[in-house]
Amino acid sequence: MIKKITSLVLICALSLFAIAGCGSRTDEFVTIDNVNQSSINVAEGFFQSIFTGDREMFFACYPDSFKEFENVDGERVDMDQIFDQYSADSLPEYTYLGASVSGYNDYVEENNYDFPSLQTDISIIHHMDVEQIEAAQIVKLRLNFQNEDGERLTTDVYILVYKAGPAWYVFELQNSDAEFAV
Repeated sequence: MIKKITSLVLICALSLFAIAGCGSRTDEFVTIDNVNQSSINVAEGFFQSIFTGDREMFFACYPDSFKEFENVDGERVDMDQIFDQYSADSLPEYTYLGASVSGYNDYVEENNYDFPSLQTDISIIHHMDVEQIEAAQIVKLRLNFQNEDGERLTTDVYILVYKAGPAWYVFELQNSDAEFAV
């Protein structure tokens, strides 16, 4: 499933690579110290980690309750395997230059989203109490790359992130055709 979603994102990227992103601005790279401080940081940190090979950053995008949960057989999620699945679809002929935020939508009823249902989904998958999940956003980012010829190329991606306590985490990638008002 993860590989399929990543492939879709990268296929979209390839289709948009034909459009050069000349002059696209990029935000400063996220650090391990600030990755969980905002919805935008965790969204940018997630993609930065995949395209730069930064496992530590990738792992920080997920809560401990997800990474340390043991099923009835005593098995934990294999974060290295998840990282490898995402990274396997990155394109080595493109250099990742960074991201810039294009916009975000709060995941609230006023924006036609069912936040209580999302809270339940996050609670089940990330193994935390539903009350811990305070907010969620769909973040739209423009990812910037450079090809072997030095051309700057861009693609837009959407990612669903959420806040639990003082920290923001990644939940899932969103389809590019998801409803989104910028």
